[in-house]
Amino acid sequence: PRDITLEFPRHDTLAEPLAALPVPEVADLDALPVGQREDGSPWLLRLHGTHVLVVGVTGAGKGSVIWSTIRAMLPAISENTAEVWAIDPKRMELAYGRDLFAHYADTGETAVALLEKAVGAMQERAERYAGKQRSHVATTDDPFVVVLLDEVAFLTAYHPDRDVRRRAENAIATLTSQGRSVGFAVLAALQDPRKEVMNLRNLFPDKVALRLDEASQVDMVLGEGARERGAEAHLIDPALPGVGYVRLEGSPAPVRVRAAYVSDANITAMTEVYGAGSSSDGGVS
Repeated sequence: PRDITLEFPRHDTLAEPLAALPVPEVADLDALPVGQREDGSPWLLRLHGTHVLVVGVTGAGKGSVIWSTIRAMLPAISENTAEVWAIDPKRMELAYGRDLFAHYADTGETAVALLEKAVGAMQERAERYAGKQRSHVATTDDPFVVVLLDEVAFLTAYHPDRDVRRRAENAIATLTSQGRSVGFAVLAALQDPRKEVMNLRNLFPDKVALRLDEASQVDMVLGEGARERGAEAHLIDPALPGVGYVRLEGSPAPVRVRAAYVSDANITAMTEVYGAGSSSDGGVS
């Protein structure tokens, strides 16, 4: 026997935009506050020990998820127990806060170099851990590393150089298949979830579907049966950026959420307080 709970919502609890959440005193990498769930509880995003794919059309609010995550990580970034390695092909979304990033790249060639550098660092750490340590603990010597990919399809499908596409896909596959236990996570944003655009979707245990174009794309992103279980990302109102559905590893039930909105002014203030200064000039720094 199982209890069944029926909910009859009388209004949309996620209809109003959420302002940027306060920067926490301590960054909990297993439960970063990035927004609100439909039941009114905080939306806590785990990064440590997983990888996260965020999918949505232009204007769906991918930037809200990305920047809310970075904002929640700021104390760890400041303490040097966490780093963000950012890839920004559009040179728009992440450029405001580039001084927050340990490494930054904004072209295909430098992005691949950054990814391969991350693979090398990950494998060096794994070699040190072999036979001595089974899981990662974030320290200043071995910080938690988030490889942040904005519009990952630029590297895996759209870049004109076939070798760049091949190297990028190999590096992302290596990071997502081997990085979890040694403190490397990939947070990737994507507009088009079709397999021919991004065939590495299944290497991301946790997924966020913001507004999508078609009903069929819901199951592409969240897994088979997600739409039948209530994830109607294709019906999200364009006036509700940041609203979406989350499906976590090991849980078949999608949860409706809304990411907080981090404005350009918020990002500028974050950079002024927490930015260490980046030496990047368009390459890997």
